[in-house]
Amino acid sequence: MDENEVYNEEVRTTLFRLDGKPTLDSFFNKDGLLLRTYGWLVKNAVGIIVLIHGLKSHARLTYLNNNVEIISNDKAILIDGNNYYIYRDSWIECFNKNKYSVYAIDLQGHGQSDGWQNLPANVNEFDDLVYDVIQYMNKIRDETSSLSCSMDSITSDNGQINCQKDIPIYLIGHSMGGNIALRTLQILGKTEDESIKKLNIKGCVSLSGMISYDKISRPGTSLFKFFYLPVTRIISAFIPTIRVVSEVNYTSFPFIIDLGNFDKFRLKKGVTCRFVYQLLRAMDNLDKDMENIPKDIPILFIHARDDCVCCYNGVESFYNRLNVNNKELYTLENMDHVITREPGNENVLKKVVEWLSDLPEEEEADALN
Repeated sequence: MDENEVYNEEVRTTLFRLDGKPTLDSFFNKDGLLLRTYGWLVKNAVGIIVLIHGLKSHARLTYLNNNVEIISNDKAILIDGNNYYIYRDSWIECFNKNKYSVYAIDLQGHGQSDGWQNLPANVNEFDDLVYDVIQYMNKIRDETSSLSCSMDSITSDNGQINCQKDIPIYLIGHSMGGNIALRTLQILGKTEDESIKKLNIKGCVSLSGMISYDKISRPGTSLFKFFYLPVTRIISAFIPTIRVVSEVNYTSFPFIIDLGNFDKFRLKKGVTCRFVYQLLRAMDNLDKDMENIPKDIPILFIHARDDCVCCYNGVESFYNRLNVNNKELYTLENMDHVITREPGNENVLKKVVEWLSDLPEEEEADALN
């Protein structure tokens, strides 16, 4: 089977594509699931940005614009559902203009990627999503290192060919993707090999990160530990594939609901009970393993004080207890959860780009550490 076959139909049926015509690729993860990926690449990139989307979303829905007319904060009108993703004036275009190559993945069970047990919004273990991202980053690193050696190699005084240094990788995740980005640092921080240095991760951004859920108590509390976790574990064991309603009553900016409903690749039904339990475990594990986050990787948290999904107070608590050399919590007013698409998202994007550009150069960072 040609692992890129799934993309051919979309390319054939859309002669004039508005999504920036990313490089379409895919790979099989450790469980044999086919995961779809996208690359918006630039020449002589100063860095690689890996984008991770949130629950029930997918890469292009989260970080590209949509082919709609936004009438007001309450309503959007669909223009073209078959050419729905727009690169122009999007987050990805801005990253490209600032000389970053952008890579993104549809997580398993989302977008055009396979799901566990052939079910959408289903997962065996939450950390499987994290290992998929690590595998993807290794794939990116192997491909870019090979390209660097073949095109940008230099000859030393003794006649040997030396490849230029690997360019830095920056992880950016929204909502559940923010949890995955931070958990990726934890898992890599636990390893005793050279994984961190090999991948050359130089920064992480959590956008409305899934660190604490607004509707229940925070990870680490007795209610969370002795009620929510065991109850959801039992339910997921007996009815793992029954789906739980997971739509948010998004009253701040109802047009966001329209954007999701117009998207043909966004899951419209709920997530499985097993996934619900794994989401709670993910927040618990992130809290318990905080000390495994490498101290030398800068982290930016951007979160709205009025986020209706992921609790701001939980993020603030996590930030205050996090022991890393370079961290920042950037608090948003008059915004909600989908800060990549809401009014004011251009200011959030500006903050991210400025934060990335202000990070110390590799040699300076090594000296500080």
